[in-house]
Amino acid sequence: MKNILLLGGYGFLGTNILKYLDECCGNTFRVIVFDKFAQHPADLLFDCVTKTYVGDFSDDVLINRLFDDNPIDFVIHAISTTVPTSSFNARYDIESNLIPTINLINSMLQHGVKDIVYLSSGGAIYGNTSIVRHQEEENVFPISSYGVVKLAIEKYLMQYSELYGLRPLVVRLSNPYGPYHYSMKQGVCNVAMSFALSGNSFNVWGDGKAEKDYIYVCDFTEILFKLIDKKIHSQVINIGSGQIATVNDILERIKKMVPEFHWYYSDASRYDVSHFELDTSKLLSIIGDFHFTNLIDGLEKTYAWQLSALEAGQNPQSS
Repeated sequence: MKNILLLGGYGFLGTNILKYLDECCGNTFRVIVFDKFAQHPADLLFDCVTKTYVGDFSDDVLINRLFDDNPIDFVIHAISTTVPTSSFNARYDIESNLIPTINLINSMLQHGVKDIVYLSSGGAIYGNTSIVRHQEEENVFPISSYGVVKLAIEKYLMQYSELYGLRPLVVRLSNPYGPYHYSMKQGVCNVAMSFALSGNSFNVWGDGKAEKDYIYVCDFTEILFKLIDKKIHSQVINIGSGQIATVNDILERIKKMVPEFHWYYSDASRYDVSHFELDTSKLLSIIGDFHFTNLIDGLEKTYAWQLSALEAGQNPQSS
């Protein structure tokens, strides 16, 4: 049995990782969760969770105590205090994301923990370039502080790999959507669906024609643990579905489920990447063929979950 420290365990991605471990991995893993919430926002319970620590990621004393108190085999880092459209304060990004991550990996090495999975970004990292399908080895030009800090963390992880034997797996994830998404700050599929179900009009930044890669979150968790099982490390890997859609495509699909849904357009954010498509040939060469959830099917599953969550009073969080 292996012990995972899951940072951001009660967020969107963290929750889906915990659900995957409960449903698909038996008693293979035990999880120590670190989060800003003392319990899951929707009061969900997970068999794999043995402890929950609540606090601020920038509290390096608390982060170090996680390793003092617990045997940890590897870390999954799913915390980010900002999203691209809110990352206009570079100093805050550095102080709340970059520096705490450096403190984290120093604590790991002091306690003999070498393995870490870092959830980076498949959109913000690459920026707006003329390249159609982004490969992991290309030069990248992030346009938001969020993307710059993500890239800096990637670089430090690889530097620590070279100098100190750290074993990082950096995952550049496309746009995930699906169940257990409670935030209203990021994730157009879920956020727009929340607006539709609440009867509110949705604000589209830009003209809605931006094309991006979308992946159903349950596909992501399955792929993530395929990579972990194969002990892939010291690499950067794109994870996307190869299914490219515009925001308008997604909104029209939601309107078929909620006919009274309406939206309007406003000026695009200068921090948002307008188009990205990920080259996943490296990923597929490692895990083999994979059956990705069709975007239409994924949106229908997401709608069913959001409707049940709304009926259960599990409203999206403002944080």
